[in-house]
Amino acid sequence: MAMRTRRFTLKAYTAAFATLLIGAVISIRLGDWSWFSRSGSLVVVNGIILTSHQIIEHMHALTRNHQHGMQVRHDWASEEKHNLINGDNEKRWRIEKYGLYMLIIGTLVWGFGDLVNTL
Repeated sequence: MAMRTRRFTLKAYTAAFATLLIGAVISIRLGDWSWFSRSGSLVVVNGIILTSHQIIEHMHALTRNHQHGMQVRHDWASEEKHNLINGDNEKRWRIEKYGLYMLIIGTLVWGFGDLVNTL
């Protein structure tokens, strides 16, 4: 499961980087940086897919635990949460964090990418 998630994340980051690179190349060739800005919107879509993938995996894990009679604790603010997060889950949460970073970067490029040529 972790290897599949890692491959999915790597593909998402590769696609996001390629999208930004293609947007930059098109912008340089045309002298119109709005194309780079538009590529940011596609990076946001990548980030949404990456983050949603992790949320769906968490929902499946919770469903499996519930079906096997395991109790699901809902008090995430308590110290008990440390017992729920093992090494594998910690990696998943870290990947979600990277998905959030991708969303932030994509949104900034989308909103301000056309201003790159003014620098």
